[in-house]
Amino acid sequence: NTIRYDHHTTHAGLACYGSGMEEAVCFVVDAGGENGCFRIFRYKEGKISLADRQKTGENLGGFYTFLTNVCGFDPVKGEEWKVMGLAAYGAYDEELHKLLSSLYHVDGCHLIYSQDKKGTRAIHEQIKAVAKGGIKDFPFQAKLAYNGQLVYEEWMTGMINNIYELKLSENLVLSGGCGLNSSYNGKILSQTKFKQLYVPPAPADDGNALGAAMLACYNDIGFDSKKSKIVSPYTGSEIGGIGLEHFLQFSGSGKTRKLGTDKYKVVAELLAAGKIIGWAQGKAEFGPRSLGNRSILADPRRKEMKDIINERVKFREEFRPFAPSVLHEYGEAYFEHYQESPYMERTLRFKKEALEKVPAVVHENNTGRLQTVKEAWNPAYYQLIKAFHEITGVPVLLNTSFNVMGKPIIHSVEDALSVFYTTGLDALVINDVLIEK
Repeated sequence: NTIRYDHHTTHAGLACYGSGMEEAVCFVVDAGGENGCFRIFRYKEGKISLADRQKTGENLGGFYTFLTNVCGFDPVKGEEWKVMGLAAYGAYDEELHKLLSSLYHVDGCHLIYSQDKKGTRAIHEQIKAVAKGGIKDFPFQAKLAYNGQLVYEEWMTGMINNIYELKLSENLVLSGGCGLNSSYNGKILSQTKFKQLYVPPAPADDGNALGAAMLACYNDIGFDSKKSKIVSPYTGSEIGGIGLEHFLQFSGSGKTRKLGTDKYKVVAELLAAGKIIGWAQGKAEFGPRSLGNRSILADPRRKEMKDIINERVKFREEFRPFAPSVLHEYGEAYFEHYQESPYMERTLRFKKEALEKVPAVVHENNTGRLQTVKEAWNPAYYQLIKAFHEITGVPVLLNTSFNVMGKPIIHSVEDALSVFYTTGLDALVINDVLIEK
């Protein structure tokens, strides 16, 4: 038999069943499903029930698509990340803020078109009129990104606070494409009354197939909410196998060797010496973020690393930041109001005393989109960061996805070797094999 679930319900299925929570309110926000762009669900005792939904065309995901486009980036290529990164270089501008916020206003748990219904096209024309040096002039572009992100956050905070007043739960589960806005996710617990927040590893549409499967499983056999919690996002394809065997057989390179029990110490020493390393281990991550199995790693103590990797490895804009992977037990020492962020889903502010320790992963506004690392979640990555900490005194690594701009994250030995030999990577580690240039 074929069972059909609507778009937003599958978002909720992944988030609720993957959270490990016994009860929560689930807010699904994206650029659209079969009917509307917002839904609120109640999750209790394994059951997901609709509490409220947006019936009209207001669209917060669509607003961010518009903002991405107006800033000169391509939303079709998923360049919303660039807007979030660029916003840190901007500042509040009363005129831009007023223009952007004139599109919608918050009414209870909903967004409502403002009375004059200007629409995005009219607002775009007004923005162009304000941009004296052109929208793509960097200072204006950054100011536009900042104010657009600010307006997004104000709308989200208004709706989430009103959702709390429904008294459905003190736990919030956030899903849909807007769940990828890590710049805002890290502020939710401080700006709203909710006590706990969960965002799944793949809150956008790539997670919907799993959400549908979890819904069907619950309907068929039921679910233990604690056992259904998504602990590991490492469910993708395995790397190594015959591709790696062939490379070792035919490479003939003296700079290729298998590592033994000293694997983590050897790699940590290379990182501490300033080497940039491609790190490919076991199964790939599920979701859009590289979380220590398909990653490019470097020493966060070296401020110049940010520019070097952007220029020589990733071939991308210099304003793009890099993520800090931090051992969980040291999270509170590095971040204000520390929260676990296992899927790199939250951006938090660094403590003042940590800024000079890891300058390569500190963004322009003193924040970082962190990944919390626990040994139970990823033993190999944990041991590598631990070894780096023992050498340097810093329990943090610079982590970015193992790809170049505009290309998919690597999934095969051939992919890894291609990036390694065509970029400024110094070394490549595939499982237990170290390859150096």
